Amino acid sequence: MNGAYLFESAKCMALTLQLMQGGPVSDMDDEQGMNHVYSVNEYKTEMKRTHIPAVSASPVDQASVRGQGEISRDSLLEFYEQLALLRKDPVINRLLATGEFRLAAPEDAHVFAYERALSGRRFLIAANWSKENQAYALDKDFEAGDIRVSVYPEVVLSQYMLLRPYEAFAVLI
Repeated sequence: MNGAYLFESAKCMALTLQLMQGGPVSDMDDEQGMNHVYSVNEYKTEMKRTHIPAVSASPVDQASVRGQGEISRDSLLEFYEQLALLRKDPVINRLLATGEFRLAAPEDAHVFAYERALSGRRFLIAANWSKENQAYALDKDFEAGDIRVSVYPEVVLSQYMLLRPYEAFAVLI
């Protein structure tokens, strides 16, 4: 790789791997259970409360790159913190810890997409693990979903998508 997508590829891999199955987050509020999903305002409030800066997942820019393609450590750490906070969402945490796993694009060598489902809720993670655009057929149910995190800021969900290099997103329905 020549460094053109270092920032995007690092975020893509982090998003994909951090949202894989895991045990429950220990400081969860069990009373909220599966019925509570953080709204955007609650999410921002929680980020301020825990001193985690709001992160806009954006393509690489001059401020993010130092020297010859060195990734801004702060930008990536902020993105990792955003992913960690997302795992604390009670709905998402339970989906990741105990939800049924299903590959969403098993025939595609470059798009790694999987879904977790539990109690009528579904969480999809789709990631293009290549430096080329890749076609992806999104399950129609997810078109109106709530994008919880993404590598690129402007993701438009549609049945037939063209994923940009190292594009990844997570959507909840």
